[in-house]
Amino acid sequence: MDACHNSGITILYQPNRSSETSSGPLHTVFDLVAVHGLNGDALGTWTHTQSQTMWLRDILPTVLPTVRVMTYGYNASFKNFTAQQDIRSISAKLLTELVDLRKTEEEMRRPIVFVCHSLGGIIAKKALLLGVSGEQAKVQDAVYGVVFLATPHNGSSIATCGKIIANIVTACSPLNPAKRIIGALQKDSKVLLEITEDFVPRISSLQLVSFFEMKMTNIGFYKTMIVEQDSAILHVPNEVVIGQNADHREIARFDSLHDRNLRPVLSRLEVFRQDIINQLHSMASSRPAAEELGTKSTHALFEVPFLPCNTFQGREVLLGQMEAFFHASSAPMSGQLTFAICGLGGSGKTQAALKFATRNRAKYRSGVFFLTANSEPSLVANISRICDSLNLGNVSNKASAFKGWLSGLENTDWLLIFDNADDLESVRIAQYFPDTSWGHIVVTSRDQGVIGNVTKDGAVLDRLETGEAMTVLFQKAGFLSPSAEDDEEAKMIVELLGCLPLAVDQAGAYIRSRRKTLTSYRRLYKDRQNDILRFKPRLGEYDNTVFTTWEINFEQVERDSKEASMLLLLLCFLDASNISETMLDRACSPQKRWDRLGEMSEFAPIDAGLNCELIALIKDEVAFDDAVEKLLSFSLIHLDNDVDGLRNFSVHPLAILIVCHAFPRNKYLEPLYGDLGRSQLPHVVRILKEYDQLAEPETCPTSVKYQMSSMLLAASRFSNSLWKQEAVDRIKQLLQDSSDAYLKVCLAQRESSLLRMLGKRASSNKTLEGFIHSTILPGYDQLLESDARWNAQRGELILSFGENLIANDALTIARHELVQWRSINPKSPSSMERIVLRGRNIMLGKILRFQGHFQAAVDVLDAVLQESKVDSFYEGTGWRRVLLSNLADLYCELQRPADAQSLLEPEFRQMIDSRSQDISSGRRIRLSLAETYIRSGAYEKAEEILSSLAKLYGTIDDPDSLAKSGILRVWASLARIAHVRCCWDEALLNWNKASSALQSLGRQNRSHFGLVQHAIAHALSKLGKVQESSDVSAKAKDFLSGDERRYWIVGFDSYWRDYIIECRDQSLSASRVA
Repeated sequence: MDACHNSGITILYQPNRSSETSSGPLHTVFDLVAVHGLNGDALGTWTHTQSQTMWLRDILPTVLPTVRVMTYGYNASFKNFTAQQDIRSISAKLLTELVDLRKTEEEMRRPIVFVCHSLGGIIAKKALLLGVSGEQAKVQDAVYGVVFLATPHNGSSIATCGKIIANIVTACSPLNPAKRIIGALQKDSKVLLEITEDFVPRISSLQLVSFFEMKMTNIGFYKTMIVEQDSAILHVPNEVVIGQNADHREIARFDSLHDRNLRPVLSRLEVFRQDIINQLHSMASSRPAAEELGTKSTHALFEVPFLPCNTFQGREVLLGQMEAFFHASSAPMSGQLTFAICGLGGSGKTQAALKFATRNRAKYRSGVFFLTANSEPSLVANISRICDSLNLGNVSNKASAFKGWLSGLENTDWLLIFDNADDLESVRIAQYFPDTSWGHIVVTSRDQGVIGNVTKDGAVLDRLETGEAMTVLFQKAGFLSPSAEDDEEAKMIVELLGCLPLAVDQAGAYIRSRRKTLTSYRRLYKDRQNDILRFKPRLGEYDNTVFTTWEINFEQVERDSKEASMLLLLLCFLDASNISETMLDRACSPQKRWDRLGEMSEFAPIDAGLNCELIALIKDEVAFDDAVEKLLSFSLIHLDNDVDGLRNFSVHPLAILIVCHAFPRNKYLEPLYGDLGRSQLPHVVRILKEYDQLAEPETCPTSVKYQMSSMLLAASRFSNSLWKQEAVDRIKQLLQDSSDAYLKVCLAQRESSLLRMLGKRASSNKTLEGFIHSTILPGYDQLLESDARWNAQRGELILSFGENLIANDALTIARHELVQWRSINPKSPSSMERIVLRGRNIMLGKILRFQGHFQAAVDVLDAVLQESKVDSFYEGTGWRRVLLSNLADLYCELQRPADAQSLLEPEFRQMIDSRSQDISSGRRIRLSLAETYIRSGAYEKAEEILSSLAKLYGTIDDPDSLAKSGILRVWASLARIAHVRCCWDEALLNWNKASSALQSLGRQNRSHFGLVQHAIAHALSKLGKVQESSDVSAKAKDFLSGDERRYWIVGFDSYWRDYIIECRDQSLSASRVA
């Protein structure tokens, strides 16, 4: 940026008085001053990064040529704040600059409008609050309005990051960067709250517009909402609130005049311009004319059946969107504007329309008219009543008379509301629209097809936010001061009701009229749901109960479309949100499964037991779209964001085989196994609940039990240990009377692995041994002898058995068991058998490593790695990460940390890109990468990884043995770093944490425990605690007896053991000499 723009005010556009428009010479209506935000500048903040359009300079003058445009710059970068700079000094400088620019009498009287991005809004507020006099006070008085673009009125979470950066710079610079200004932005900071609280009394004379961001902003490797909606709003009566589909940076930048986010900003500025002109004309006109105008507006009709209910909550985004849409009508020849509010019954469409009407009543000087449009007779009756109120006389066609009145040039500022226009085929509401280029029309309808067909724009109402729904419930139920227990109960109730406004409102009325507690209502709702939903308050604002409202929709769908009702029934079986079209399509398409030959084959959906009609419906794109359109027309489903061209559906919370067939089975069969499995898991949980209610075990078809068991085996690899245990228990119940040997061996292997992860090695072995003795011995099923799929699964069982033996240090026995397994045809193993062979070789390499045969282990594992490079289904799986981490650990043992880093760092970057660094295999890679940094002396890099892992492991409520091993490695690694740096207090703390981790693993009686205790003793001696050190060392001496080692933790059991033993021996020698 040019130096002249670095600080102070720069004029970007000055209206030229010698120029003329069609309406006459250009006179400056107001001064616009743009104030940038934190880490921004006077030009760059407002410049689009791709198009390089600086909208204040390149666009605004062409749209508003009578506005002088300026930008105010100040040094707001993280790196370059001066010691004296704070919010007060920046704000005072702004006032001084404006005084210097506004010298003539006309300029000093000219209104000012601030447009502020982020921190700029706080600067502008502070400028209006400063205690000044003379010319600066005149500047304050001239401020007409403020447009806030994502201003953190209650602080910004990113400012915490800013403070950290500022503090780092402070440590390196004598200039003391702006700690105060960053500190003021901390959430709930005292300075920021004081500015907002002091500003509120000042707002009565100001026009305020607050835009808030609706997209997360990229910050490094993650996204976050920089300024939350609640923080970006002042929550004052005369504030206009508008949501923008932009992130924190984009909200102040627009690529062209056609940028959709620019329209509401320009329209608000145009409203400011027009209002200022009107005020100037009003002051210049005679008093009688002004009184006549006031009389006309006073007598404007406000024909609505009732006001919004007193418990109305939320919908600020919708109301802001409507404000932005309708206020574009101030442009000449903008045309008649029509907007639809859609949503399912009881979602608050009518209430939102009434709220908009009452909030904007003063703007409709010709009147506001509410028409019930659920039937032709209702509509005609409403129009007749309005004609009488307007004294249009005894005309035969009152609809034409009303349209004629709306078309009169003296009646241009009106609002029409067509409410409950659900049956658009029977009630053609468009024929009642006057043929004018003015006026505003709002339509409420369950049919989302109204948007674009009947109205120009519109929005679909979603459920209330949980907090908003709780507020409605408390207000309606008469809870003035709810307790913490009330909050918990209320949250459960509104979630049971799906946060549907009608349901929540009537629940509050029920609680209040029947004098129920929240707990008793929740219990009653679960026992008598239908009766509760049929309840209607005697003096309520709604015509129908929740049950009646929905029943009308269901019956109409059943009459109109068999396909739509079948699709709705299916969706209601699934989890309420994010039902992906991908899953539905997968469920009705052939899926890959392992066959008896151990090869991939396709399994048809009809063979999985799916209904033929349902398959035909979902695979027929036209028929499926017709059914979706019918459900959308009643707002019984919502259409969410497209993902790769496919849609997501949501149903309101009031298909077993679909999910069973669609759920991915295996990481080798499915490249996106992990992503698909995690996304579909909520639907698995939901259908289990439906299965419990609908299926009797003795009557459930065998095919359904088979499909559910197969799905649960795959699903048991996701989520936490509680879910995994539940899934295994479910499979055991489903297979109780089954003779399917393949599923039973899969179950045994899965249960054994789960028990081992939970640290129950004895139970894990018992599961395996019991299965082997009862199932695999001769006489079970001779046909299985040639079944490659069965043989491969037996191999997986033996791998699980080998893991248990290794965990018990029975390395020789484990090797013997592993090499006994063979493929049916050793010269040409099946794909499944090849996978088992690779798993076996990785385990054999692990055994060699544990025994200290590092180079031999490298040879084995490197052969596996080279083979995997030519096999597509092996790339990117969890096994690959296990293989890479094992190889890297071996390179470290062989003093080749650079080779280990080159192996791991590409995988680490790929993990970051796919956001999989926090899953189990991702944690394993990070632990190995940290070890490479330790061995190469890059301790800071290692500490960064290990500290983040420590936080991550701390969030795991019930860690399994794998997670516990990771926790041990983290603390042992951090302890080693502190030890070699001679940070003895930190080393002692971390060694004690490592000791606790070993005890949680049940390894307190092994050599590793003794190694940790000797390290603790050494740290104690360095801290001068000689006696304590001696006591710990004496207790630990027996643990390191003997020469046999187990190289379980990389580095720890090799070079670190040698180092600690040497330290121990030196201490003993010193004590003998003493």
